[in-house]
Amino acid sequence: MKYYIKNSAKVLFDYAIALIIFVVFIYVLLSLTGDNFNNWIPPYSILLFLFAFFLIYTDMKSIAIKEKKPQYNLNPYPLKGLVYGLIGAMPIALIVAVASLISLKGEVALRLREVAINTFLGPLYFLIRWLDESPIGYASAILLLPLIATLGYLAGYYGINITEKIFKKKPVPEKGFTKSPWNPSIGKEKKVKRKKSKA
Repeated sequence: MKYYIKNSAKVLFDYAIALIIFVVFIYVLLSLTGDNFNNWIPPYSILLFLFAFFLIYTDMKSIAIKEKKPQYNLNPYPLKGLVYGLIGAMPIALIVAVASLISLKGEVALRLREVAINTFLGPLYFLIRWLDESPIGYASAILLLPLIATLGYLAGYYGINITEKIFKKKPVPEKGFTKSPWNPSIGKEKKVKRKKSKA
């Protein structure tokens, strides 16, 4: 169980990195966009989501590649990434649920809670906004994390390399070996050729 928690924590840690960047640079976005700030939040959220996607996907893929090696005896299976993702997303879901259930009075307090939750789910907010900030939207956004973990683990488990398929890298042709003019064997070869020509 400790091994599951350790790997699941990577999902949470990767999301935390994306969230910190989201919060730090949101003030820069606010100063640049001004009155249009609200319209720029979803694109900004997508950008940080892609960053979180890259971190989680890469970590889960590396874990799967390691677990596939027989010497570790870690019992990998295709949907193990989903388990890691669900465990890793649990603290996030729990914090959002508790914050939502707290009884508050006054429009200001309710608005502050809404802003706090949306900020906490910043890298996932584009989906929440698209689904009109409904309960389904919040649930769907949090479930994106287990989905990313699943895709990353499956890629490592089945040896899928997305970058190679997208860019279709061609193997670099091998160059013929050219001997250096300082190579002593070249002089020997020339002497042998001279002897054969005389004969």
